Amino acid sequence: MPSRHAPTPPSLSPDANRRRLNLALGLSAGGPLWLGSLAAQAAALPPLPRYTQPVEAHSPLVGRILQSGQQFIAPQQLVSDCGRAALCMLGEQHDHPDHHAVQAWIITALAQRGDLAAVALEMADAGQRFDGPRDAPEAVVRGRLHWNEDGWPWKLYAAPVMAAVRAGVPVVGVNLPQAAMRPAMQQARWDASVPPAVRQRILDDVAESHCGLLPASQLPAMARIQFARDDCMAAHSLALARPGKTVVLLTGSFHANRTLGIALHLAAHAAQTPPGVAQPLAVFSLLLQGLAPDVQAELPAGYDAVWFTPGTPPIDHCAELRRMMQGEKPSGQPKP
Repeated sequence: MPSRHAPTPPSLSPDANRRRLNLALGLSAGGPLWLGSLAAQAAALPPLPRYTQPVEAHSPLVGRILQSGQQFIAPQQLVSDCGRAALCMLGEQHDHPDHHAVQAWIITALAQRGDLAAVALEMADAGQRFDGPRDAPEAVVRGRLHWNEDGWPWKLYAAPVMAAVRAGVPVVGVNLPQAAMRPAMQQARWDASVPPAVRQRILDDVAESHCGLLPASQLPAMARIQFARDDCMAAHSLALARPGKTVVLLTGSFHANRTLGIALHLAAHAAQTPPGVAQPLAVFSLLLQGLAPDVQAELPAGYDAVWFTPGTPPIDHCAELRRMMQGEKPSGQPKP
């Protein structure tokens, strides 16, 4: 699997999501939740992000947030739910500008409520962090985080990262450092770090995300990197927890899946929980879902809520991967 990008779960990939749009649910279940007692809360929130992507941009699902129980909620309720968790994971499509705009909005909203402890990043290695000042220029922030522009184009992440900087909270890398990835491939202990069914699911996803181009013999080693990365992000995010505050983690949708990713590794690091933070750690996972023409209005398993945005134009990632494996220069477009 590409070392810097989480694989797209089969259930969330554009090709696998060609299902009929359930307008009955999308239009009837929402209700006037933006009204009433929530109106005063909404007035205190920053303006909602403006979407820029073209696919299904006029769908009635754009901007809607669906929670468990198939109930639509208002953005202010989503902020409250996220703010009640010690760790709030925002599962993104890495190359989706609207997802990063939503992340910036959530970070700003939590900061305005006084709920934000820190922002953790899959996009920076563990050990890299920025602790201020609030008015630091972007170049200084990138330098402190040792930002990898090739893997994570800054133009996509500037909005959420700088929202955290301006809020005056730590911005901290939590990903497995590149130097630790090759050793992880050789460590069989990672095979037992998740339930057998999860391991098989990830093996299958590694194969699919590499378009069937990897030899079967390489799949276990690549899966071990995935487990090691999730474990590293769990440990370092947990270390940022503060009583009564929320750590926001920006990560790929697969890592944010509570049944497959980072959440499975939190218990192994419970002893490192800072004083005053309750165990088991309260976790909230939001899926940021770009729409495809036939996507259903449903909450995928493993998430507490899904925020629908327009989708990005389709990209043939398999063709891109073939070029990379053949030694051709890639286009620079990250894989979601």
